[in-house]
Amino acid sequence: MEVCEAHSGITARIDNLDVSDEKQWAAIEKIQNRLPVWATIVISGLTFMCGCSMTYAALAVKVAGV
Repeated sequence: MEVCEAHSGITARIDNLDVSDEKQWAAIEKIQNRLPVWATIVISGLTFMCGCSMTYAALAVKVAGV
């Protein structure tokens, strides 16, 4: 099937739209695979508490002179 000169630009735009659509769905899939915000906050809180307890333990060992 031969495309006339007037419609050749339309096929190029449709091809560009297909590529753009694929990129958009790839970005959506990346966002869907992320952890939820509440999980990130919980992990950050647990990491902070672990750091605080390790610092307290090191300080207690220094004070006790063990």
